[in-house]
Amino acid sequence: MRIPVQLAIIFAICLAGEFLNRIVGIPLPGNIIGMVLLLILLCLKIVKLEHISTVSTVFLKYLPLFFLPPSIAIMAVGEDILSRWPLLLAMCIAFTVVTMAMTGISTQFLIRLQERHEGQKANAGIDGAGGATPSEKGGKE
Repeated sequence: MRIPVQLAIIFAICLAGEFLNRIVGIPLPGNIIGMVLLLILLCLKIVKLEHISTVSTVFLKYLPLFFLPPSIAIMAVGEDILSRWPLLLAMCIAFTVVTMAMTGISTQFLIRLQERHEGQKANAGIDGAGGATPSEKGGKE
């Protein structure tokens, strides 16, 4: 009985995503909207992880099977892809470079933010009562 309920929860969220795509006209695929909805519901703890964990584990285990239909669809338009391969190759290279640059910039930003935070914690320990942290002074400030 547990698995059908978990399936019902996941399919209801997918259906809500399709509904928002078709009726409201949000310009994203319905399955993407459903995944965002599921993320929001999980973050708000409206849907708890244990409500969908068994079925989610099965879906993740067989995830490669879900890529078969898009792969077959790409093979169906293979002639179009082959005719535009220079443009597609240039786009792949450009997006790879942009992705690497953005990843590096965001990582450097997070490292600086973490170093600043640790520096502030260290300065607070030095400025307050001879550098001892609250736990070293007995755990109370």
